[in-house]
Amino acid sequence: MGIKEIAGKIITVILLIFFFVFILIPFLMIVLTALKTSPEIMDMPNRTLWRRLMPDSFANFENIKAVFFGYASQLNGVPFYRFIANSIIVTFFSLIPSLALALTAAYGFAKYQFPGKTLLFYLFLGLVMIPMEMISIPLFLIVSRIRLINTYPGMMIPGFISAFGTFLLKAAMEPIPDSYIEAGRIDGAGEFWIFRKIITPMTQASIVTFIVIKATWSWNDFFWPLLVVNEERMKTVTLGLAKFSSDLFKEYGQLTSGVLISILPLLLVFIFCNKYIKSGLMSAGIKG
Repeated sequence: MGIKEIAGKIITVILLIFFFVFILIPFLMIVLTALKTSPEIMDMPNRTLWRRLMPDSFANFENIKAVFFGYASQLNGVPFYRFIANSIIVTFFSLIPSLALALTAAYGFAKYQFPGKTLLFYLFLGLVMIPMEMISIPLFLIVSRIRLINTYPGMMIPGFISAFGTFLLKAAMEPIPDSYIEAGRIDGAGEFWIFRKIITPMTQASIVTFIVIKATWSWNDFFWPLLVVNEERMKTVTLGLAKFSSDLFKEYGQLTSGVLISILPLLLVFIFCNKYIKSGLMSAGIKG
């Protein structure tokens, strides 16, 4: 190994450590602030650097308990775990039809030939470039007229169609040899059996990648729930976090506690699905 290669690896490691620390610091600040009392936070200018960073007690979970069980004044008696439950319901039940539609559409675009296929795919992909704000008014009118305001279906419906998911899964299905499909047809297998038993298992990594990305988008969505929900007990995590911030006062200890609670489910998902995410994103760039 030459000197240039050694130097390149050292620089790479240093840069990776730098980016890791850069990303880790905000998360650590959230954890440490959640353990501080309001006087500790407000008195930070009069403290030493170490006492500014570290809480007086690492066993102070009052902010977390107040948020999680709804004791915080900003929550109006609604426990934060209610917002977590709402987000889980909306994320899970919007993900299932979204995955089913993305899989079937991707299979059709990847393995079937029909007139106008390329044009239709690019028109479908163009949905990615349309901001949610542009279609929010007609969507809201539709949801309102079918009486789905303040309901779970009302929050889920816009998330059923995923152009990004179709693009990701189509890219994963295209490299699969057509001979596998032809062999299944020769053996008498139906199209749905081929799709379920041959195509789907071979795109498992991309499916998991789409599930994680779609779940993250649904979990972090703020704009659409803000439009269709006004009942306290139907609000999602993002709307619950917004309650801790106002023009007059911010309770930073409780706010960071809510942030900490809200990111833990997604953090666990990323930890357990990490290897699938990497292989899925890599396969999306493979052609032929």
